[in-house]
Amino acid sequence: MSSDRNVRSVLVINHNGAVLHQTAHQKFVQPNLDRWNDTHFMECILEISMGGRFDEFYGPIRYHHSEKSDFIMFSFPFLKNVILVTCVKKVSPISFATEVSSRIHNVINGILQE
Repeated sequence: MSSDRNVRSVLVINHNGAVLHQTAHQKFVQPNLDRWNDTHFMECILEISMGGRFDEFYGPIRYHHSEKSDFIMFSFPFLKNVILVTCVKKVSPISFATEVSSRIHNVINGILQE
């Protein structure tokens, strides 16, 4: 979050949709993350897991993004979890997602090499 001022919040959710970690910038108006329920988080898990089923044909899914009325939400696979990132709408979705997924990939490679 500290590397991009456009990031509003970051959540890590497990494969059941439960929030493991959550952080948000205070200066931005946040999407009401407390109102997001397990169903919404399970929707994010489903998008990532469905993409994983086609890894052998298309390669592993690196991210999924959706545009809401006042923010963009990205879902990134992270080991058995999913990282959800919300951003202001002025970011370039492809550039931002490529940068974040590259950082996640580097972290995962570091973890797997230990």
